[in-house]
Amino acid sequence: MPPSAVIYYMPDGYSMSGRRLMGRQSAGASFLAGYARHATTRDLVCMAPDRQAAETFSETVRSAAQTGGRPLNSASWIALDSPERIARTGCLYYPSPTISDHAWQRRRYDQRAWSLCGITHTTASDTVMEAIGSFATAPLQSWDAVICTSTAVRNMVQCVLDNWQDYLGTRLGAGNEPPVRLQLPVIPLGIEAGAFAHDAHARGDFRRDQGIAEDAVVALFFGRLSATAKAHPLPMFRGLQTAHERTGRNVELILAGWFESDTERSQIERLAREICPDVRIHLADGRDSLVRKQAWSAADFFTSLSDNIQETFGLTPVEAMAAGLPVVITDWNGYRDTLEDGVQGIAIPTISAPAGNGEDIASRYRSTRYSYGGYIGRTAQFTYVDTDLVADAYTRLVGDDALRREMGAAGKQRAEQIYDWSVILPEYEALWAELAERRATDAEISALAEDQVADPLRDDPFRTFAGYPTSAIADNYVVRRRGTDAELEQLVRFDINSAVGGLVLEAPQMRALLATLPQEDRNTSVGELLEANDVPRAPALRAILWLAKLGIVSLAPPAD
Repeated sequence: MPPSAVIYYMPDGYSMSGRRLMGRQSAGASFLAGYARHATTRDLVCMAPDRQAAETFSETVRSAAQTGGRPLNSASWIALDSPERIARTGCLYYPSPTISDHAWQRRRYDQRAWSLCGITHTTASDTVMEAIGSFATAPLQSWDAVICTSTAVRNMVQCVLDNWQDYLGTRLGAGNEPPVRLQLPVIPLGIEAGAFAHDAHARGDFRRDQGIAEDAVVALFFGRLSATAKAHPLPMFRGLQTAHERTGRNVELILAGWFESDTERSQIERLAREICPDVRIHLADGRDSLVRKQAWSAADFFTSLSDNIQETFGLTPVEAMAAGLPVVITDWNGYRDTLEDGVQGIAIPTISAPAGNGEDIASRYRSTRYSYGGYIGRTAQFTYVDTDLVADAYTRLVGDDALRREMGAAGKQRAEQIYDWSVILPEYEALWAELAERRATDAEISALAEDQVADPLRDDPFRTFAGYPTSAIADNYVVRRRGTDAELEQLVRFDINSAVGGLVLEAPQMRALLATLPQEDRNTSVGELLEANDVPRAPALRAILWLAKLGIVSLAPPAD
């Protein structure tokens, strides 16, 4: 059986059609297409919230597979309420590092039945930080993994986890750190390199529509246009203005993406007018697939001077290399892994404050004085990108057509050889195969003991809140028929009475159970009713209680 995984599918996580296009969505869409085209298995499975989402998954992966020349045999789905079916495939791929809830869910069944595989995107939010901390206490096993998309983000995850384990050791008085055996492999994001091939017609169309002369040298920034959440544009604007002044070349800039707000758009446009008045700026909607294709081809080099801790990998520099563009990027977290400085482009050093100089920033985020955006935006204010080095890099590329071609060709080769999904996906499959081997051989952490609660913080509510009611239904309780079928039909038309789907008996079983009950003048015990109908106990008991709540039956403890 080829190594594969059930894909946890929520359409929003794999779609690039929304008005707020985020990096995780771009990465998700690319992964799903790459998986459909290059996975060894031709039978894909998703876990989806409903049939409509499952059908969207099926249409998406079948189309991608057909485009790649490797049609699928099947595309099936598992409902969220049936996680035990994941065991047939052996692994659940969840497009986030927040996999601990799924570990608790698995514990209700069999911890060895399947592996969990998450992946990092943005890790700076409180939600993700707490998710990383939960690795220390959740029933995650050595056959589970969270893929880190860069060495820098793996170091960050390990730092948070080490700090949390140190605290737990002190708080709980434990002699040893809690065992965390979760795998943290580094596997970069992938792309379909061929999708970014240079298109001369697209280049001509965009340049003609925007009035860009053929001899102009065009820089491209691609991504969310946010100074506080992506990259402050000041070094880019200064560097491009200086490159124009030094070379005398006509330098223009395409900003392809979208703005968070009209206020931020106004601020960035004003900054551009003041800092680089001789550089024409072309705003393009990066959410439009045609615009994206045209922008990649219309540019002569790519730049992204990321300075923000929300960035973990940076897919756009890899896409730029696939498009044959030389790149100028910051030496910043995941960007650092993608580029060989001086070969495919130029990396600009970054400087930030040393550890111990941001406690007040973190405290204000914890107290909610700072929002998430305020937290990452203020942290970015103290990341220095050397404008002189940026200007030098831009000047070299603007003034040397041959260097741009040389670096662009090297980047295209690197993208195809290292980052294409045909290369990356086998790394996923190798990881999933390793996790399967570990499931068969490694020791299990926190094995579920007999009579032990599987999920202490999400236990059976009728056990957790057992002290609330006067008593609990038992087999010797007396059930009597009171209402008619017509009265039941009338009551279930109200939404407030019908939120029991999947929790009680199906309609045919419910009708049979009611038909078993004699009229009000005869007593029947709960046990007798269950025995007469041969139905699953838990949904049957809940069905009796629900019918009693609606007044269709009466329920009482036995007389003394």
